[in-house]
Amino acid sequence: MGVSSTWSSILKSRVIDLFDAENHVSEIVNINFDIDTLIITVKIASDEFDLSFDSPAGFRALDEGDLLEFWPDCSTQNGWLFEIESGGWFSFESNRSGFLSATNSELKEFFVTGANYCVNVLSWEMPSLKHVAANKAFKRN
Repeated sequence: MGVSSTWSSILKSRVIDLFDAENHVSEIVNINFDIDTLIITVKIASDEFDLSFDSPAGFRALDEGDLLEFWPDCSTQNGWLFEIESGGWFSFESNRSGFLSATNSELKEFFVTGANYCVNVLSWEMPSLKHVAANKAFKRN
């Protein structure tokens, strides 16, 4: 069975520099959603961070191999957290007649990269970051 799609947007993104993770691969090690908050735990080198989204509108987690339209722009070589300005999951969902949020200009899309899984998040605001575990000192920019 073939796959057809009317989605043909060009991806436009920007790196969110919450701290310098240069030369380190990120890995998503936990996802926790309790209706009010989405917390994505990301491991970078020997540090773990909780990335929290208050009242997210939606999220999805997929193997990075199923998200090739985000590469190379949003690869782990370029960063670990991106704001997707156009051409991402929000654009894809906006092609569905049942996606009522399609016309909401306040909704933002974020993309969290991992070596094995990646997470798209539709959120009303920027996430917060909390350093939760380390085997070495954490230096914030």
